[in-house]
Amino acid sequence: MFCVECGREGELVGALCRDCYSKKHVQPTIADHVDLTICAHCQSMQTDKGWEDIGSIRQAAEAAIEDSLVLPKDAKLSDFRVHLSEKDERNLEAKIAVMLVVQGHEFTRELLTIVRVKRGSCTECSKQQGRYYEAILQVRGPARTLPKHLEADVERLVRDRVGAMRKSSREVFLSKVEKVKGGLDFYFSTVNSARSVARELQEVYCAEFKGSSSLWGRRDGKDVYRMTYLVRLPGIFRGDVVALGGREFYVRGMSRGMLHGIDLLTGEERAIKFTERTECSLSQSKPEILKAVVLSEKERELQVLDPETMKPLEVRKPRGFSRKGDQTRLVKTKLGTYVLSDSW
Repeated sequence: MFCVECGREGELVGALCRDCYSKKHVQPTIADHVDLTICAHCQSMQTDKGWEDIGSIRQAAEAAIEDSLVLPKDAKLSDFRVHLSEKDERNLEAKIAVMLVVQGHEFTRELLTIVRVKRGSCTECSKQQGRYYEAILQVRGPARTLPKHLEADVERLVRDRVGAMRKSSREVFLSKVEKVKGGLDFYFSTVNSARSVARELQEVYCAEFKGSSSLWGRRDGKDVYRMTYLVRLPGIFRGDVVALGGREFYVRGMSRGMLHGIDLLTGEERAIKFTERTECSLSQSKPEILKAVVLSEKERELQVLDPETMKPLEVRKPRGFSRKGDQTRLVKTKLGTYVLSDSW
């Protein structure tokens, strides 16, 4: 068998040898210049599908090059490698090794182009720059104030949840966070994200939840509304000590309308219903709980140094008590004095 083009004998692709077939039929092409538009704020890349998070400039350049390759008929791209070198701050020279498969045979071709990097602003960043929002989440404390440690906890939770949502949807972002009298206001880019975070706060803190809407304008002939969600936190939080029915409980957690308490005297766990919670009174808030040095420990009691009087104090250990260091948390209320287990 010989090539009908050059007469060489050997393996043929159709009626041609590999070299002749490659010269006539395996000629991928690319334009002299490939334009790459990058968002100046978030580094996303503009594609035919819109703005997409690609990664680095190199990854974006490779994606733009791949989209710009024109392959021969019936050829499949098996791989390609790009070597980039900077000509100046806006232009990158790209040397491309293209690997194609045609009729079961693999061919390699070398191409050259210039990647022109342009700066723009993606749709979502334009919204952020313009402080765009569709919903406000208002978080308020129980008595027209939100303690500093709770303010920090709430803001951390909200930002963490928004960051997690943004990984799957670029439409989700906080346009601003405002500290106002009584709490915090979070401005959300989408209604669904604001509602989702509001519901989570309601569950985590057993909080009151309300929603309302107001007419914002019209879009495509339809009324557009902005939502406001109010989450009012209760006067009791995780880590506090509460009194109920003559006993005192350490609030280990809060969820789904329940306080999960531990009896400070016995160490037994108890679920306090949301409706029953109104009968609770705050004995000691988390920031008020003391730290005491342990002087000695017996099977059922501890001797600690009272940090207020600097005198030895004997305190009964609750069931399951454990400690990790030479200090323990100490609770002093009108009903009694207790130590808290490090496992709580």
